[in-house]
Amino acid sequence: MTNTIGQGDTREAGLAKIIRDGGTLHFANRFLKWSGDANVEVNLIAAGKGLWPGSVLLDNQLVAQISSRLDDAPEEEPIKLRQNKNKAFVGDSLRGLGFILEPWETAQLIAKDRKNTDCIYPYLGGHDLNSDSEQKPSRFVICFQDWPLTRAESYPDLLEVLSERVKPERDKVREKHERENWWLFARYRGELRQAIFPLRQILVRSEVSTHHALAFVPKDWICSHKVIVFAFDDNYHFALLQSNLHEIWMRKFTSTLRTDTNYSPTDCFDNFPFPQTPSLEAKKYAECFGKEYLQYRRSIMEERNIGMTAVYNLFHNPNYADADIVRLRELHAEMDCAMLACYDWDDLDPQHNFYQNERGNLRYTNSNETQRNNLVRLIKLN
Repeated sequence: MTNTIGQGDTREAGLAKIIRDGGTLHFANRFLKWSGDANVEVNLIAAGKGLWPGSVLLDNQLVAQISSRLDDAPEEEPIKLRQNKNKAFVGDSLRGLGFILEPWETAQLIAKDRKNTDCIYPYLGGHDLNSDSEQKPSRFVICFQDWPLTRAESYPDLLEVLSERVKPERDKVREKHERENWWLFARYRGELRQAIFPLRQILVRSEVSTHHALAFVPKDWICSHKVIVFAFDDNYHFALLQSNLHEIWMRKFTSTLRTDTNYSPTDCFDNFPFPQTPSLEAKKYAECFGKEYLQYRRSIMEERNIGMTAVYNLFHNPNYADADIVRLRELHAEMDCAMLACYDWDDLDPQHNFYQNERGNLRYTNSNETQRNNLVRLIKLN
């Protein structure tokens, strides 16, 4: 079985149903490289009806149980939380590469008619977000929002581009709405615009990424469907969502794409329990560390001319001890401790250091024991 068997809808319809119906998973070997030419991983699993009288083995280690997520934790299903509604969104879905403009095309269209700037926006994708040292989009996009064709016709240069590049493709799609409204994105997220309207900026993350890394960007950029948008503009929420507390939760409940995490708001944000009654002092403390961490990481990116992925490659490399990366690790640890105080969990020792994850890779994070304790408390709070 592929390694998605313990994730998402596949898990819910398969392994989770086996357990709900009284079955037991008693053997699992994860992350095995497929012996064929395809670059995929598989899981070997054994299940039985009723209780299993023998040993339970996970990756050849004795464990108390194996959950449908193929770990040794109890079977848990956190619920979606009302307070998290309309706070995290997937970016716009175009359904047509013809909407996208290269910088030189954008320059030509603006030179032809300055009015065209009304409907041309910077277009942020996951690669730009993770790889560019300034996190700036490398391309632009034509966006008519939810306008009727009569209004879009006021921009003939732009409409001509879409007529040539997008309409032929849209004429072939099944969805009537997309076929008939070929000058519009397939999904222009109106609820996203409503949520971010009062904000100064937006918090974003690449949907698929090796590392958990968030950043602030201007709210008037168009984010692709490969970017997750959080309707927050303050350093407190940056600190919370960048912290190991949220990363541990995210890695537990979201799916993966090969070895990368595939951040799904419905799986790991809508059910994530925020601190409920943080003191003003604890919240301010976390906000200050979030701000310092963000500014310091940005300075590293600018000075080294590297993106967030490259920064975190160094961050998680135990053989890399340059002063700026060591300081970033210290700030991350301080930010984590500040977030624990917001939950009133000061009794937990994060024990920041380099630890092997379930794939055997070293990461700078909390100890395995701390991660388990954090998860237990977060699930209880949920």
